[in-house]
Amino acid sequence: MGTLRAPSVDVLDSVFTKWAEIVGEAVAEHSRPVSIDGETLVISAEDSTWASELRWLENEIIARVAEVSGSDRISTVNVRVQRRK
Repeated sequence: MGTLRAPSVDVLDSVFTKWAEIVGEAVAEHSRPVSIDGETLVISAEDSTWASELRWLENEIIARVAEVSGSDRISTVNVRVQRRK
């Protein structure tokens, strides 16, 4: 999978199962990881205010993902607004 630029299973598992640990409970209630595209973590936020907060926290999110997953594979964050149903 490394030649396909796909993240390891450990990184995927860490990001998707430990999201609240990575960003904190309050932020996690208003956002969720959507995918990992190469070195970019794609995040969905429920509105523009939370999207701005996540963009502001980009460096901290990247550092926390590395800490929680043990990998420095994620180097950027892409935040999209997608209202929850």
